[in-house]
Amino acid sequence: MSTALMASRKKRNTKGAAIAQTILEQYKPQTKEDMQDAIKDIFGPMFEAMLQGEMDSHLGYESNDRGYKDTDNRRNGSNAFPQKT
Repeated sequence: MSTALMASRKKRNTKGAAIAQTILEQYKPQTKEDMQDAIKDIFGPMFEAMLQGEMDSHLGYESNDRGYKDTDNRRNGSNAFPQKT
């Protein structure tokens, strides 16, 4: 094999392989449903944290921040709205 082809190949991610092996040892999945449950347990909290960070960045303030906000964007909450009768 030429060196040009060898240089273009990526090295295997040994950290990823070690994590995958740990997951398999910990969960011991027997079915695809077992593997899906393991993936949800592992990646669910990570995705929730990423989405929360994205929302904080988009709105410009953290959740439950009671201070002044320099934006009209708000998280779900209650505001006093005038009632039209």
